[in-house]
Amino acid sequence: MQHGNSRKRVPPQAYNKSYLLTDALEGYKEFKSGALSQIKNKLFDMLAVKKSTTLLEIGIGRGEFLRRCAKTGAKVTGIDYSEDAVAVARKTLNQFPQAEIMIADATNLPFQSNSFERVFAGDVIEHLCYEEGLLMLKEMYRVLKPDGFMLIHTSPNTFFTKFIYPLAKYPLKLVNKDTINMLDAHLKTGRDFHICEYNLFSLRTSAKKAGLPDAKVWIDKDILRSGKHRLTQSLTENPLIRLAGSCGRFFLVRCFLGNDLYLKCSKKRNDKI
Repeated sequence: MQHGNSRKRVPPQAYNKSYLLTDALEGYKEFKSGALSQIKNKLFDMLAVKKSTTLLEIGIGRGEFLRRCAKTGAKVTGIDYSEDAVAVARKTLNQFPQAEIMIADATNLPFQSNSFERVFAGDVIEHLCYEEGLLMLKEMYRVLKPDGFMLIHTSPNTFFTKFIYPLAKYPLKLVNKDTINMLDAHLKTGRDFHICEYNLFSLRTSAKKAGLPDAKVWIDKDILRSGKHRLTQSLTENPLIRLAGSCGRFFLVRCFLGNDLYLKCSKKRNDKI
């Protein structure tokens, strides 16, 4: 979507159990087995959560990521604006009654400034319009404690969906038709629920407009997600695709072929926003 798009956010009722408990929400297969998806595992490692770390997750979905953080002994809080998501997440975290889970809006967090050592939003910002995304970034930074950091993941990359995939999908169908049909369905769901998708440069611009000091924005060079994601696993069996994946170390290649965008911002004691 273009910046300034007037399309309204998808109503919370759309994020119901039919959405949450299917592959429409990334990582459902792993959730059923009590595990985390490849992407969520990587994000967990990046957050470096330890015992007693105070952590806020925005957009908790089913709650499996928050549960993994709670297992480390972290003091976890999670919000979602979907009642069904909060209900499912509470069930997911039923062994952690100390976890605080509530209905709230990402653009107006009901917490005091400097409350959490980690503030995380995985695959949330694309569900907001551009202006709401800026508000979420500002709010995440506001509730972040000094010496803590905030982390965002968003997917897909608009350079891939607009310029690469429309041309590549037909030859890719010759490699694995079922996987490409699955990817088509995944992107269609994205069009239904995503209000403002990003690329490396638009996400950097958002960080700057939100006033985040020294924010780091990058795109993952592991463009095939190590062959461990349901949308890339079978494709990596093809040597030519593996070769293309190995080129993710080159900046220009991952700008167009990568689909995992990250934003990380630390808060220093003298920072103001």
